[in-house]
Amino acid sequence: MVKQVKAFGPQDLRVVTSDAPDLKTDEVLIEMKACGICGSDKWFWHVEEPNDYVAGHEVAGKVLAVGEDVHSLKAGDRVAVNNVKGCGRCNACRAGEFVRCEKPLTHMGFGFSQKLAVPARNCLPLHPDISYEAGSLIFDNWGTPHSALKRTSIKEGDLVAVTGCGPIGLAAIALAKLRGAKVLAIDPVEARLKMAEHLGAYAVVTPSNAREQVKDLTSGKGLGYVIECSGSPKSYEFAFSSLAIGGTLVSIGEGAEVKVRFSDLIHKHLTIEASLYSTMKDGAEIQELIVNREINPMAFLTHRFELEELPGSFGKVFDLNDGVLKAIVLNGSQERIT
Repeated sequence: MVKQVKAFGPQDLRVVTSDAPDLKTDEVLIEMKACGICGSDKWFWHVEEPNDYVAGHEVAGKVLAVGEDVHSLKAGDRVAVNNVKGCGRCNACRAGEFVRCEKPLTHMGFGFSQKLAVPARNCLPLHPDISYEAGSLIFDNWGTPHSALKRTSIKEGDLVAVTGCGPIGLAAIALAKLRGAKVLAIDPVEARLKMAEHLGAYAVVTPSNAREQVKDLTSGKGLGYVIECSGSPKSYEFAFSSLAIGGTLVSIGEGAEVKVRFSDLIHKHLTIEASLYSTMKDGAEIQELIVNREINPMAFLTHRFELEELPGSFGKVFDLNDGVLKAIVLNGSQERIT
């Protein structure tokens, strides 16, 4: 039996006891050690009726058992989990690019649980120097913006705006700065802007003042890049209007519906790079950046909750109470980077 957190209605999460997951021949059984709370988990707080789904997808943990066809991992291994479950057979999946699977994507939700069963191919062995907490942030929190930025030519001296400075946006700031870019951070939340400054943002501004700031910083020419991480329609509208001729919109934030005149895009010769989540290779690259101390995955981690505390603490993450920037759910004792 395992403890899990499930939703029973709006703002009604409960710790329940369920059967341990069955293990398929190509899967491994993992004891969850750390699971990040992602902005996309917000739906879990607003379900209309009891739901058997277990949310949480930013998982790192210890392998407890392996299926009979698994030879790449063994009990005791420490892993981070890529939560996008591809078909495992198409060319993209064979390359570890499950997010580009030819079949409809399945996002595995499982993290708010003591144990979970996942395909072995979705597991990235953790370097000994990386804690479970840091490992849980590899694929989504840091891998998502890393995958997106890899598709650009952002370089030393480029002025880049990041709209939406939640955990994904803050990671995007650090990664863009790693490339030598000057970053304009845009967000309405003061605590996020302060963290953006701490991460080295060139300038920070609220959305209401963003257009004027861009004019001043670029002498009216516009931005070379906007990395959109909020999913807000107004942020996308800002991006299209503020990009310079030949500029690039890096689209990460989901959910927005925006009316666009394509003649405006064509006349400005704009490029749109849309990117979803990350691949196994992206995860390995983020892990290398962490090991080499080029990024600090824990830089904006502000809150930790034990699994049993989650029902009473989940709301504060999305209400941005108590200075929350990034929160992690823990299960058992943790190993930290020294």
